[in-house]
Amino acid sequence: MKRAILLAFLVCFSGLVQASPIIFDTDGLSVISEPGAIEKTGSVGGLAINIGIGNQSNSTGDISSEDWPVIAEVYTATWCGNCLDSEDAVSEISTTREVEVLHYHREYSEIRDPFGTEVGDDRWIARFGPTNVRATGGLERLPPAVVFNGEWLHSGSVAKGSGNLSDDYVLSADLGSMLSLDDLSASLTWTPNGDELNGTVDWSVSEEIHSMTMKYDIWDDACSDPDSASITPILYVVEEIAQDENGSNGLEFYPHVIRDIHELPWDSPANITLPEIWDGEDFRLVLVFDWEMQFMSSVCLEETPVSGFLPSSGAISSLFILALASIVFRRK
Repeated sequence: MKRAILLAFLVCFSGLVQASPIIFDTDGLSVISEPGAIEKTGSVGGLAINIGIGNQSNSTGDISSEDWPVIAEVYTATWCGNCLDSEDAVSEISTTREVEVLHYHREYSEIRDPFGTEVGDDRWIARFGPTNVRATGGLERLPPAVVFNGEWLHSGSVAKGSGNLSDDYVLSADLGSMLSLDDLSASLTWTPNGDELNGTVDWSVSEEIHSMTMKYDIWDDACSDPDSASITPILYVVEEIAQDENGSNGLEFYPHVIRDIHELPWDSPANITLPEIWDGEDFRLVLVFDWEMQFMSSVCLEETPVSGFLPSSGAISSLFILALASIVFRRK
């Protein structure tokens, strides 16, 4: 009799906390900052200007959020042959939509790739390391990997869906940002300071970005802390083409190479020192806005984040219920 009462209680409790999953049409993994984190993160913006070797003044002017590009962050290496398949797939989808591409090259424990940076590896590990671990079975950074809008990670160079790799990427790219971006605008300006390595970055973004919430009703915003997205402006210094004749994957001319990354202060403008250019005169500055919403408790979940990535709150509660029942029955 006691067993029957307990089972009835557990079934009722399960019904109370069960969540219906929201299914997103993508073969990527939803990015998290740590296993079990109750949060959502991403990157928006992607405003870019070319500045030569740092000696060219340039400005985007105000760009509406409707015209902000997809941001594709690629983890790669000059020795990585199958990375070229991933990079080609990103290039393919860029022919039909605006995509700002950023290539991270390996630095830690790396002796064959001259383009790696500590700041690049640190950023990749901090933002995408836990998701990369899940994708690879234990590795925080393994080329190739591609992340769209800071939200969806694709690992490896084999399509996960029924089509080819570019078909996989299109699904994630076309989801856009989960952050509501209505009626925003931003700008980016570079002014040299009299020599080739120093200049001033001036930038702006609509104040409304500080009150943005998620456009999908996945979580109850009232349960978030803070109750709107936390925003961090990030500036990439990118060399558009860098030559390495010793690259063992045979590409030789490597595109979109991240040379440095700066977290910008909110009191724009900011003075920036550029790295020495590898070759050519093709530095590019790219401004993105990292965002994060942190949620206080799993009881706040209205819906599960993403099917196939994290267990839904219903799945978690079911596991808890089964474990509890098992313990009680075992004691009997």
